[in-house]
Amino acid sequence: MTTCRRIVLVAALLSAAVTAVAAEVTVEKDPPEHAQPRFFERVQAGDLADAIARRGQPVDVKPGQYHLRVPCDSMKPGSFVDITVTVDEHSRTRLRLEECGVQVDSR
Repeated sequence: MTTCRRIVLVAALLSAAVTAVAAEVTVEKDPPEHAQPRFFERVQAGDLADAIARRGQPVDVKPGQYHLRVPCDSMKPGSFVDITVTVDEHSRTRLRLEECGVQVDSR
């Protein structure tokens, strides 16, 4: 292998390593105190759906902003609130879903 090809191969491998998943999210497994049945199943989480399905376990995600729709039955049955959660690079983020909100702890 020529030197030029080796450099290109190393650059490609480094690029893949840099774009790899660099953040961890854990969703607390306890439901909110006065939540309606199937609370977690009703959360619309898009790219964080896997983290909600695997509550209590860390899930690797890409850093960035995530949109959640969280049930808010205490205001009006069947209503939701829209929330944006930011996951920083190289962070460990813990989400505690609450009725009408999310508590975020990022380290």
